Amino acid sequence: MQNNSDWTTIEEVRGTIENTYEGCQLRTKIELKSWAHHSENCHANGEYPLPFLNYVAGMRDVDYLEQVKGNVLDCEDLGGKEDVIKYLMKRMNR
Repeated sequence: MQNNSDWTTIEEVRGTIENTYEGCQLRTKIELKSWAHHSENCHANGEYPLPFLNYVAGMRDVDYLEQVKGNVLDCEDLGGKEDVIKYLMKRMNR
């Protein structure tokens, strides 16, 4: 049995996102969208998703960029796909 800090439930993921998303900055919103995608995929496959901090610890800006470019993440509420790509490229080129 895994330690319960190694996984979470889809209900906890959905609740966390619902309760925090609007108050977050752009970077965190991108992370939350990516985590939601990961979590929904895990749930669909009968697996438990990673907790948020565990998930984002393994992600880099280039990973988020690939998800945005591949239309995995819906960026309309973040200013659109092109704006998010510019933001991530700027972060990567610092």
